[in-house]
Amino acid sequence: MRADLHLHTTASDGRFTPEELVEAASLVGLGAIAITDHDETSAVEAARAVVAERGYRLEVLMGVEINTVWQDAEVHVLGYFMDPRTPGWAEAMQRQQGERMRRMTRFVQALQEWGVPVTLAAVQEQAGEGSLGRPHLARALVDLGHAASEQSAFERFLTPGTPTYVPREGLSPFEAIALIRKAGGVTALAHPKTVPLTAPAGPEDSRSLIERLVEAGLDALEVVHPSQPPMLRDYYAGMADYYGLLSTGGSDDHGPRGGRPARIGSESVDYRWVEALRERCAVPAGFGPLERKLL
Repeated sequence: MRADLHLHTTASDGRFTPEELVEAASLVGLGAIAITDHDETSAVEAARAVVAERGYRLEVLMGVEINTVWQDAEVHVLGYFMDPRTPGWAEAMQRQQGERMRRMTRFVQALQEWGVPVTLAAVQEQAGEGSLGRPHLARALVDLGHAASEQSAFERFLTPGTPTYVPREGLSPFEAIALIRKAGGVTALAHPKTVPLTAPAGPEDSRSLIERLVEAGLDALEVVHPSQPPMLRDYYAGMADYYGLLSTGGSDDHGPRGGRPARIGSESVDYRWVEALRERCAVPAGFGPLERKLL
């Protein structure tokens, strides 16, 4: 049985509703999926309701992708199996959503000052009920004729180094790990290719980021991801083994976009990886590499 453990819906910046995502997952023959919307978990129960109603043989795992910041770099932390009813969880997600709104407001202001007439209302129209993100702004820019494609919008306006880029603020990856583990979940570092893992933790701290994340309770690395070719997957699999971490993976599908079809299930992992993550839920925080290997 195959599992895709990195999927998004309209609850954040995906194009599939929870119902459409479940249908797509069933069509491609997946046995399990994890919905990992950005700073949002509401789509999971909606998807589970569809599975129960239609009798699909599909397991929908609780998941989330928390967008965090470390030394001006974006670090995305995946969480699985946590209980969103845990005290403090909803408040933390609300703060993350509030930061998303503040950042989007600053993006719109920066674009207007640069001579690109876009409004917050146009971005919110793209997002609907979902949490605001840069993909929604990119879509608005395309619809308004300010960019030829979403990729072009990102390259011209929405990435570090462009004149209208607005840095993220909010939780650190260490805070996100603590939050997920407090809620009974396991954590994974999303698409590590985008993260400066070997960078020193600070001017007075020679430890690398990966070392600090492991010490904070990181459980897994996302080894399988469409942005990571086979050589990098082997590298991250070796890194996971060295630090006593599990491996995870998925398609990071956001639905059909920019003329491209959905890629749900195009990257998947053996269901045994799901079972290993579930077993890790019982591992207490603070275990170092040696203790993790012994487990």
